[in-house]
Amino acid sequence: MIPKINKILYATDLSESASHAFGYAIRLAFSNNAKLSIINVYEKLTNQTNIQMRSEDLATAKAKLAEKIKTRLFQYTEKEKNGECQFDNLIENIYVAYGSPVEEILDQAKAGNYDLIVMGTHGHGFLYSAVIGSTAKKMVTKSEIPVLIVRLPE
Repeated sequence: MIPKINKILYATDLSESASHAFGYAIRLAFSNNAKLSIINVYEKLTNQTNIQMRSEDLATAKAKLAEKIKTRLFQYTEKEKNGECQFDNLIENIYVAYGSPVEEILDQAKAGNYDLIVMGTHGHGFLYSAVIGSTAKKMVTKSEIPVLIVRLPE
């Protein structure tokens, strides 16, 4: 049986490797006529974010982060010279969460009944992965659905 991909969850930390993985997520969505949702998980609040969170409610802070993601999508479109954002009709939702990235992404994948998770990796060396572990590695071992890990090219 050939699996049908109807819904893709793209996980981003707004890094360069995540931006590279977005191209794969978009291509898969186009190729499969699938809907794409985006999730960004903040694991640890910085002092600046703490100050910002105290001065505004959580919903407003999440909305600002969602706008930052939309800005990154526009920048990706400009970089790829696609003119207008052709991705708008593919993108179903943008989620902003706080907590453990692995747990939040897996929870959203399950709740949204996604068929595939796409994410980038920084590609740290063996020692880093062996001692600390990486989000990508944990995603692959814990996810019940397929995970496409896209490494940033050298």
